[in-house]
Amino acid sequence: MSKILKWGVLAVLAVGLIIKLSLWWSVRSIMDDAISKLSPVMDVTYGGITSSFDGRVGLENLQIRIPAIGDSLGVQRAELKFKSLGELLSFKERLAEGKFPEQMALSLKGIALEVHGPFMQQLYNTPPERSLFTAMSEVACGTVRNIGTDELLEMGYRTLETDAEFSYLFQPGAQKLNLNLTSDTRDMGEVRLSLSLSNMPETPGDLRVNPPHMSSVVFELNDNQYQRKIQQFCTGKLGQSPEEYLKTAVQKFDTVLRSQKIALAQPVLDAYGRYLKDPQSLRVELTPSEGMAWDGLQFFEPKDVVSMLRPAVLVNQELVQSVEFAWVDPTVARNEPVGLEKVTATQENEEDGRAVQQYEFVNVADLPGYAGKRLQFITFDGAYYQGVLHKVENGKAYLSVQFGSGTAEMFLRLEKIDKVRVRF
Repeated sequence: MSKILKWGVLAVLAVGLIIKLSLWWSVRSIMDDAISKLSPVMDVTYGGITSSFDGRVGLENLQIRIPAIGDSLGVQRAELKFKSLGELLSFKERLAEGKFPEQMALSLKGIALEVHGPFMQQLYNTPPERSLFTAMSEVACGTVRNIGTDELLEMGYRTLETDAEFSYLFQPGAQKLNLNLTSDTRDMGEVRLSLSLSNMPETPGDLRVNPPHMSSVVFELNDNQYQRKIQQFCTGKLGQSPEEYLKTAVQKFDTVLRSQKIALAQPVLDAYGRYLKDPQSLRVELTPSEGMAWDGLQFFEPKDVVSMLRPAVLVNQELVQSVEFAWVDPTVARNEPVGLEKVTATQENEEDGRAVQQYEFVNVADLPGYAGKRLQFITFDGAYYQGVLHKVENGKAYLSVQFGSGTAEMFLRLEKIDKVRVRF
């Protein structure tokens, strides 16, 4: 009996060792293949491979270097997590069958990026095209519209360290898919995004024929230390008191949204002001109605859009009672002046006074003839840009804009440009 028990234990250990070696070899083969394919554009190295019988495999001390931009990204641990070893094995099987895996989580611990590095400069120093989704990223900060790497350095950021996790759960029988993304950056805050899809097909090829329906969207910002630092930084830049800057920041947010034809109701703006004053938690939930078409919402009445999206907004765990908005014409000025626009107008008037003989207004239609010259652009929504025009093509003006110690390439749509001044 003792011999049977002994050989049974040895057999279990042998099977466990084989599984362990198999996992290790599979991960190594996958990584070696990926490194070979990525070698023309990046150098990838790692310190070791980890695996466990509870369905986890990972890499330690992952380093990704991109020679083209002269920057690198470090990850202390990258790990794929499954509910069990069986889930891990079925993951590979479903991929081989061309089907979506049923469950997976990708965890990245200790992602490190240098703020002054080229990657962060490209990420932060190129201003995104203004939209509804970038409204919160724009700041009232003197001549600064978006925070760049120079501003981050002034605010005390040197290295950004982030823990992130992406997970999903697919239920083939119910045709439901849940996606979750969490990013926690030290001294900045935590971002959570959750999506729930229904009518989800098993194979990617069926997505176009039978697209899924978005059942819910949840976006959450927690412990927003980054917002606190921005407010301290920009309060000093504008020479305002914290109370004055709070009003300026809310007005800026309102102005940006109005440039996208959206005017939030005053209770919503007041709630946003409460969040800026104490940015602990901001949560936005959408539960779209069945069959709602995302394209074309602008053709519906605001109350109908609200009834279709069914939004819920919570500021510091307190529900905003009335979430309403109105469509507005961005070319029509508001009845009441906006503080930031006053500041911008004052700055432009001072600039005109100093350089009245150096600038001349030109027609937008004549822009192609000014390639290679330094121009000043003022858009209909009050934004201001200055840079060297490269070309005008497909209804867009392409220019180089100075950001800190470097430059960034960007474009402006011609129909959004109100005035152009050229320096002689």
